[in-house]
Amino acid sequence: MRNSSALRQAGLRAAALLSCLVLLALVGPMPAHAAYPTSGAIGTLYHSLGGSSGRLGETTSPVRCTLIENGCYQSFQRGSIHWTKATGAQATWGAIRTAWSRSGWENGPLGYPTSPERCTLIQNGCYQSFQRGSIHWTNATGAHPTWGAIRTAWKNSGWETGPLGYPTTDEYRSGSETRQNFQKGWISWASGRGATVHITTAPASFSLNGSGFGHGVGMSQYGARGMAASGKTATQILEHYYYPAKATSTTAHANEEIKVQLVAGRKSVTITPAAGRLRVKVGSSVLESSSAITVERTSAGTVKAIVGGTSREASWITVEWQNTRYWSGTGATTVAVSGTQNGATGTYRHGKLEIRQLSSALNVLGVMRVNTEYLPGIAEMPASWHQEALRTQAIASRTYAYRNLGSVKSACGCNVYDEVASQRFLGWNHENASGSSPWRSAVRATQGMSGSSVTNARVVMHSGALIDAVYSSSSGGKTNTAADVWGSAVPYLNSRDDAASKTAAAGNPYASWTVSVSQSSMAKAFGLSNVATIELTRATSGLVKTAKATSTQGATATRTGVQLRSSLGLRSATFTVK
Repeated sequence: MRNSSALRQAGLRAAALLSCLVLLALVGPMPAHAAYPTSGAIGTLYHSLGGSSGRLGETTSPVRCTLIENGCYQSFQRGSIHWTKATGAQATWGAIRTAWSRSGWENGPLGYPTSPERCTLIQNGCYQSFQRGSIHWTNATGAHPTWGAIRTAWKNSGWETGPLGYPTTDEYRSGSETRQNFQKGWISWASGRGATVHITTAPASFSLNGSGFGHGVGMSQYGARGMAASGKTATQILEHYYYPAKATSTTAHANEEIKVQLVAGRKSVTITPAAGRLRVKVGSSVLESSSAITVERTSAGTVKAIVGGTSREASWITVEWQNTRYWSGTGATTVAVSGTQNGATGTYRHGKLEIRQLSSALNVLGVMRVNTEYLPGIAEMPASWHQEALRTQAIASRTYAYRNLGSVKSACGCNVYDEVASQRFLGWNHENASGSSPWRSAVRATQGMSGSSVTNARVVMHSGALIDAVYSSSSGGKTNTAADVWGSAVPYLNSRDDAASKTAAAGNPYASWTVSVSQSSMAKAFGLSNVATIELTRATSGLVKTAKATSTQGATATRTGVQLRSSLGLRSATFTVK
């Protein structure tokens, strides 16, 4: 009986085998396993990636929720999906997944993935973010994770677009320190020292992205334009930028004269009347001319005027022309002075000229009344701008000029320069230019008149004194403090919001800018043989406070942002470096 039963069972098995062979012949070999179902967030992501016909392929395991942080995962032919409540469902595949596996999966230093793989980087690079780091891949470097202090140092150097490039190894031990290699250097870390960047190849150039133009302290001119366009008055604009100073009127200095340096450093100048006559006072002598005269600085250290065939010399001379307060006459006589305005020729309608000596050269000074003769020639803001913005500029320029009256500066024998060292003064070339009428109107609107005399004028004051009404084109979005730029705090020159300078109404061409600085220029600015990396620290306004450069040999040098702005000819000291 046992034998017959065994025979019968063997026959049944043979029949079953024959059936399977027939089925295989009809439909082909069966897969090693059946596809597993997906569900929840893992299933949603899987289907969004194309399901079984997508990047991951068929499922190869059920959903398993046995990981740390109550995490779940499901395996697929070409990757996996991991999920936690904190990170959501994220897929990994390819070289990045292999690198994650190498680091210890979710139990390693990276933790769970927090983003999908993104391939948007230079050199066709890809990356994926994790809870405590990231993995970057390129075809040339492979996939390598970064985390901790080394990753932070890489980030601060500019990630893959910085001087290091992409990582080329995982972290590894080298003696007492931990290292990671990159395309153009390495980063080392040691307890008590932290992470240090080492560059083996200095970049050929640096890309600087900045914002603003000028020192960025006090009033922002483009900010004033933007605020005026939004309905703010000159008083509101000034009291915003110079807070807590106040705009007010004063009778002081109303008709005082100011000395403006027009020419310096030249041995000779030519002065030409456009109409009428001019006269030269040399000591007790007076020489008149209706044509050009020449003034020279002699080897004996005197000032010599050559008028026609006659010359006179003294320690200093005065030049006057008709139809001014100094000499009546007909017509609107002006004089042209060679060598002004950065070597060009300046034209002047008001006041008189004093020509003295300074540093073995001539020093040509324009002497004129502040309100009626100097301010109309200030060229610090386009006359086409909003009237309230122009009035803001007129009040700031007047306040600046008033504060500089009195004793002349020994460096120039003047109260103010005619260039941006003080404020730009173009004289008649600006006052009488086409379209300049709104500027003249703004000047008049900020002062009271009685006949040809000024009775009072608008200024900005703090604690009963005129403020130092400095201003610049614009800032990086917040004005800078005087302390950050010049080293000394001033109560009304603090960081103020300058978002108005970046509005469309401001029309600011310097709201953002980019320049390329060559390796040689950057190395010269820092006084190093080369510059491999630059680390920046910032003030709250965004101004670069310090820039620390490191050479490929490890030498370092530090400069302030203000120093770099000067040495590199940057528009402002608010910038980033790549």
